[in-house]
Amino acid sequence: MGEEGTRMRVTCRDCAFEKVVSVGDERPADVLIDHGQRTGHTLCIERIAD
Repeated sequence: MGEEGTRMRVTCRDCAFEKVVSVGDERPADVLIDHGQRTGHTLCIERIAD
């Protein structure tokens, strides 16, 4: 990970929230923390193959 152009999908296990993040534009952990703190939901992150 950490390569330019790497994309990660952040999905929520408790609701329909999903966001694709391009590493470098926004950190997947920031999305996970933001949604998790606002809702108390559990999220997961997976790498999207290029």
